[in-house]
Amino acid sequence: MSTLGYTSAKRGDTIIEVMFALAVFCLVAILSIAMMNTGVNSAENALEVVTARNELNAQAEALRFIHSSYISEKTLPSLTDPSYRPGEKYQQYEQLWNTIVSNAITPTQAKESGLLDLADTVNNSDTGGELHATGCERVYETTTSGTILSRNNAFILNTRNLSSLDALGSADVGISYVSARTNPEVFVAAPLNARIIYTTNRLGETGDSVSQFTDGGIIYDRIQAAEGIWVVAVTDGNTDPQYYDFYIESCWYGPSTTSPTALDTVIRLYNPENVR
Repeated sequence: MSTLGYTSAKRGDTIIEVMFALAVFCLVAILSIAMMNTGVNSAENALEVVTARNELNAQAEALRFIHSSYISEKTLPSLTDPSYRPGEKYQQYEQLWNTIVSNAITPTQAKESGLLDLADTVNNSDTGGELHATGCERVYETTTSGTILSRNNAFILNTRNLSSLDALGSADVGISYVSARTNPEVFVAAPLNARIIYTTNRLGETGDSVSQFTDGGIIYDRIQAAEGIWVVAVTDGNTDPQYYDFYIESCWYGPSTTSPTALDTVIRLYNPENVR
């Protein structure tokens, strides 16, 4: 009996068939990995945008709170008012609000800074002048006159500790209002996404920082770093401003990209001195 037909049926794959199968497998694997990476990057980018947006909204809400509190307290006496009696209600946020608006810049200054069009500023490759950095780093580059942020009185609010006057008339406004002009080291480029880093401010007997405990919890109520986020106050250009525009801005690099992401918002608050 002949076995020729049986032997032909058991023939193995040729080298061409094996190579074709491997090529198809590698193609599918590469496409799958690429799609997974794209999905992960999209999810991470969405998370970073939401985180940055939350920080921007927190700054906006803090400004609105200080503004509305000052307006509601205008009919109350200040602690320096001779008519004030101990135990009465008094103005608590006047000092903080006045500190914020006293450092507001004019529209001309704001326009020259480039901060009004942040996306164009950080994406413009034409450095020129004293600036040599590009991207988000341009905002933090130090020149002979300081950084763009320090020159334009950028600041950040400590939303975890908005200092108000206590019954003794003291308030550490520097805790709530952190200025890039006096504390430029606080404002740094974002290594991850735009965010505010908090720390404790309690010191041990040796001067080393220790945790501050209240009811078993650690209190982080001091700003250590404002990474890729800042606020700039701009007047309406008049000596007696009718309103103030607050540009709350952020800049960072998304996942797997060298292009900066610039996210900002603007709120307008009217001068409480003109509110009757």
